[in-house]
Amino acid sequence: MILFQKIIHQKINHLKPEELVTYAKQYDISITRKQAEKLLQLVKGKKIDVFNDQERIALLRQVAKITSKETAHKANELFWQFMNGNRK
Repeated sequence: MILFQKIIHQKINHLKPEELVTYAKQYDISITRKQAEKLLQLVKGKKIDVFNDQERIALLRQVAKITSKETAHKANELFWQFMNGNRK
């Protein structure tokens, strides 16, 4: 699990807003470029453990403030799909 977390952190720290918008569209999550910029500012350089329920929930609350509750909910659902191996 640690290796997976390191890969996620590395990818986030090198992600560009345009890439985040593209990834979001692939999973039917609608975000603007401006929202993508804010989301990346929120997480870049931080070691957020998305596998820890408390840290993930805190992050999703921030995502909801930047985007919407619906977007945060979809992001959480997507996380669980990946964790359970049910990718789109």
